[in-house]
Amino acid sequence: MKRFGALLTVLVLGLTTTTASAIDLRNEDSRDYTVRVTSSAMTKNLELNSMSMSIIVCVGQCSFYVPGVGKVKATGADVVRIKNGRMTRVPVPQVALP
Repeated sequence: MKRFGALLTVLVLGLTTTTASAIDLRNEDSRDYTVRVTSSAMTKNLELNSMSMSIIVCVGQCSFYVPGVGKVKATGADVVRIKNGRMTRVPVPQVALP
């Protein structure tokens, strides 16, 4: 019975803990941008050069903002893309395991 209680505790902790995820931030424009990244744990300005990519480790949900370009929220393995002066979130399709 003690094993069951320990297993249940581990299961509950695993389900309630927010996991970190990696979000791809891509600049597909020919100009550089300063991107403000905000999450529950931090706020940071990131210099993103033209035609480059950065991986943002985020706990839960992150917001990405560039003045005059846009603001999006992303989670999980989403891709945030700046292209043609617009910022968009591109969700990555989930693959079902057999």
